[in-house]
Amino acid sequence: MSLSTAPSAARRAADGTRRRTSASVVLRSVLEHGPVARSTIARLTGLSPASVTDHCAQLGALGLIREAAATRQSKGAGRPHIPVDLDASRFVVGGVHVAVPYTTVALLDLRGRVVAERRLGHGEGTEPGRVLANAADGLGALFAEAGDRTPLSIGVAAGGWVDRDAGIIVEHGLLGWRDVAVREVIGAHTGLPVQVDGHARALVNGEWLFGRARGSRSMLHLFVGNVVDAAFATHDQVHHGPRSQAGAIAHLPLEGGTEPCDCGRTGCLQVELSERTLCRRARERGVIRTANPMHVVRA
Repeated sequence: MSLSTAPSAARRAADGTRRRTSASVVLRSVLEHGPVARSTIARLTGLSPASVTDHCAQLGALGLIREAAATRQSKGAGRPHIPVDLDASRFVVGGVHVAVPYTTVALLDLRGRVVAERRLGHGEGTEPGRVLANAADGLGALFAEAGDRTPLSIGVAAGGWVDRDAGIIVEHGLLGWRDVAVREVIGAHTGLPVQVDGHARALVNGEWLFGRARGSRSMLHLFVGNVVDAAFATHDQVHHGPRSQAGAIAHLPLEGGTEPCDCGRTGCLQVELSERTLCRRARERGVIRTANPMHVVRA
């Protein structure tokens, strides 16, 4: 083969990217429609039947999908269609949500169903090294209880400013965190790949993959808790913006606001609407006697 006809490194890389993308599309189709026949996957994705069969064989060899027990008879003569589905019994994914009062760790199967869950209080303070080490230890205990299921990866979500690409919590004022290398710390403790994102964007992705937003092409999510932030998606794409700052609405000015903010201004959206402000105002007016927001809901 001459140099002029030899595939370039760039072309090989592009081919590899296309194959990974096609495999991802097939896996997503199985997630959304499984148990589903390979012929149906080909129709839904626009891939050739041979390509779908090849991808299904490779995904099956990895243990991600399996042939379903039930068969579907084809309309004409020939072999019945054997549908494929996700194999939710072999793998788990670790999840960590760092909230202001506690951290939640959980294991989920490939369909997003919670297998095990544990809540870890911040009784010893919110120093990031301690909080993340406790989260990693909590996940380790859950992995040990998962039997022969194999952990694939870990997802970490938190409020505040989270740089997804760098795997860093840039700033979380209520926790007092700045430039915390979450991906590096959790990865070092567990030895697993770690993805980090803001919790509003994580919720959008979760709803898109497993929730009521499946099939939607656009979505807007507003989160109001101890922190206030938002996430939005258009054309099947969750927006992150430069350094993942899309959806940062905590310091938007609220007309008529009176609450002082740590940023030095008055009337920022987060301090006006947060659970902390709601509970304080409810206590001041005699509606509740504790700092528990659920008591406000019940009242």
